[in-house]
Amino acid sequence: MSRSAFKVILSCVLVNVLFCIAYGAPKQKKTDIFCIGDSIILGNKGSQIYSNTLQMLLDKEYGANKFSVYNYSFFDMNTTQCLQLINDLLSKPDNNEKFIIITAGEANYYNPGGFTDYLASEEKYVPQSAFIDGSDIDAVKKLNTGVASMYGSPAVHSDKASLYYTFSMAYRSITGHSPKKIEGYSPKIIPSFLVLSEDSVPNMVSGDSFNARYKLAWEFINSKRYNEAETILKEMLRTKFLDPALYYALGSLYLMDSGNLRINEALKMFEDGILLSPFDKTNQCYKGLSVMYMSYDGKIIAEVLYFSRVMKSYLGERIPEINSITAINTADNYIKENMVREWIISDIKKIDKLCKSKNARLFVTDYPIDSKVNGFLSNTLSFGAIEFIDNKFVSKNADPSRENSIYEETAKNVMEAINKQMKK
Repeated sequence: MSRSAFKVILSCVLVNVLFCIAYGAPKQKKTDIFCIGDSIILGNKGSQIYSNTLQMLLDKEYGANKFSVYNYSFFDMNTTQCLQLINDLLSKPDNNEKFIIITAGEANYYNPGGFTDYLASEEKYVPQSAFIDGSDIDAVKKLNTGVASMYGSPAVHSDKASLYYTFSMAYRSITGHSPKKIEGYSPKIIPSFLVLSEDSVPNMVSGDSFNARYKLAWEFINSKRYNEAETILKEMLRTKFLDPALYYALGSLYLMDSGNLRINEALKMFEDGILLSPFDKTNQCYKGLSVMYMSYDGKIIAEVLYFSRVMKSYLGERIPEINSITAINTADNYIKENMVREWIISDIKKIDKLCKSKNARLFVTDYPIDSKVNGFLSNTLSFGAIEFIDNKFVSKNADPSRENSIYEETAKNVMEAINKQMKK
């Protein structure tokens, strides 16, 4: 054989080998497991231990290249946000099998984003147009003036308000300079309307010193050193730094302190913080207002409802928490919780339908320790078509001397459910 012919044959062999390496041998099909849920119960650290333990168990049982576990755990993620996330995950093009494991529902009681979308899909909610355009340069003052008029607050008569916002005269004539009744209720807790006060020009105190003091205040709150935290936060407020975060911190402090004895003070803080920056969806005071509405009963809820209805009349559909509070529209805890439960189940059914359309397998788990949603999920899903993983015995089986035991036991429960699916 000539040297040139040998070179041609060798080249063809090498090309063929490289082609086989790149394309010839089919890649092993893997299974992706997406652990999705809120971190209210597990916490960020716990959710990672849970998914890491699950990966270790799967590798030991099936080999290192069969399953890939991914963790998508976010604080306060409700079932509507889970649905959106799962839709995104299943929209990515690949040939891997997929298991979706969700631990969700508890956050729905505190994070109402998406609730009105559910009600609208059930034809139980009609969107409302905004009365004030948030892009208006004077929108915050206009809104404060209108709300002050509804509350019959003296702040509405300030020169600043009457000079620029004569539209509020109509509201003042309706209310007769006293709080306007909404559905027969007159409020007792009146916001301060700091924006309308004569000395409301903020002194922009910020930077490392401000952040350090704010962080320290929260450290005191979390360690139940409430008096020290309150001293720091009130001192910061005296600098005229009109930051809603300070009002959220104080409102949270009042909710935690003294077993509901300061609940009126908490509401006033949240209302003041909202009115400082009403068009900001990320204003944490809206979250505080929502937590109060969902967690408490009695007279204070009527106050929350009044404020929410007034704000809704100006803001329209801008703020999810305000929309949801006005949509639920009751001070009865039993009715509130039933409406949230119906929302949770509606979303889980949508997630199940989505997973089936994408050939993904869905597992729904309850929480490994007590939560509002546990018994409800168990009773609703245990005997249905959706795979349910019951974690009610996790805390009993966990080793109390080992910090991570509860997360590991949760992973074992999920592993057992996956094994059953794999054998089908």
